Amino acid sequence: MQILSKVFDHRIKAYNILTEISISEYLEIAKIILENNPFQRKRLKSSSSIYSLLKQDLKLGCTIPPLVLALSNENIEINNVDENQYLDYINSQREKLIILDGLQRTYTLLDAANELDAENHENKRNFYDNRLRFEIYLGLNKIGILYRMLTLNTGQSPMSVRHQIEILYSNYLNENIPEGISLLKEVDEETPHQIGEYRFNDVIDGFTSYIVRDESSLDRRDLLESIKSLEKLALENPDKDLFQNYVITYNNLVKKIQQLAGNWKFDDQEIISGKPFGSTVDKIFNKSQVMTGFGAAIGFLKDRKVINSFDDINNHIDSIQVINNDQNFLDQLIIKLDNISKTAKKIGNSQRMYFYCLFKELFNSSSESFLKVDESIESSYKTYYKLHD
Repeated sequence: MQILSKVFDHRIKAYNILTEISISEYLEIAKIILENNPFQRKRLKSSSSIYSLLKQDLKLGCTIPPLVLALSNENIEINNVDENQYLDYINSQREKLIILDGLQRTYTLLDAANELDAENHENKRNFYDNRLRFEIYLGLNKIGILYRMLTLNTGQSPMSVRHQIEILYSNYLNENIPEGISLLKEVDEETPHQIGEYRFNDVIDGFTSYIVRDESSLDRRDLLESIKSLEKLALENPDKDLFQNYVITYNNLVKKIQQLAGNWKFDDQEIISGKPFGSTVDKIFNKSQVMTGFGAAIGFLKDRKVINSFDDINNHIDSIQVINNDQNFLDQLIIKLDNISKTAKKIGNSQRMYFYCLFKELFNSSSESFLKVDESIESSYKTYYKLHD
């Protein structure tokens, strides 16, 4: 690997290092990246014929535009280091690299290598020795990476915002979040059993809702929506771990609700028509519908300058109260969700919208229900039906 140049990106406050590397060395790095991140985007089937042509060209020694990678580590000091220190650092952190742009070209390079190996082709050595360039962003935080991912992935088949967030924050499946919070993998068939345990995919849904200011289903996003997300990201503080702030703030809220509800458990099945949305506090608040409603509501309040950050929400949480001092206030939440399910065309989306209304009421200082959880349950129910009239 050889460093060709270093340029500072003033928008995301990180260095972009242009390197030149042999295909054999790059493929060693690429295999580590793909093995360490199961959420990395898969091959695009619709472009298979185009990449088949590229594969044949690569075997003949063609050049391709630089690939773009990133290494998230905002604590690294890289202003006054020499080239060898850069190289040592990059090589020591290979398992933390993320491919921002060029994943499909990487798959094509791997395909070409596998075919040449299988055939023991005479051109194999020339292919592996051929040089390619890649850029690597160093010294930025994950919001900076996400911002740059969105600007780079705007082709014919851009990744959804949600998918990019899922890739970027997958390390939290193996790292601890403060305050005893655990994120669980769905592939392990783990189920949250207590407050502080959440499914990783549900948390990703909630955080994506904050980024895009939309509580609805987030599997597919078009280019226009991605651009809107960029506008929101441009306003975020690059010095904070926004994902961690979201998770901790949400968990603090759930703990406060648990404190207010005491030993509450929903057991009056006769007053609702179907299965309750959740029978205990943890079973209500470990669902994607609640997390997405929360994320979108906080994003809305931030855009309206009602709050400045998650810190403001955290400062409010201790002041949340139940006006009538009734620990069974969550009974009303379950009843209202049951009523919503009777008329909803898509129950999940309707539930998300209701929780979006609820958290806007709860944390909006201009609302008569501000920090009054029982009154927010009531007022948001009326707001929800006004939006559906």
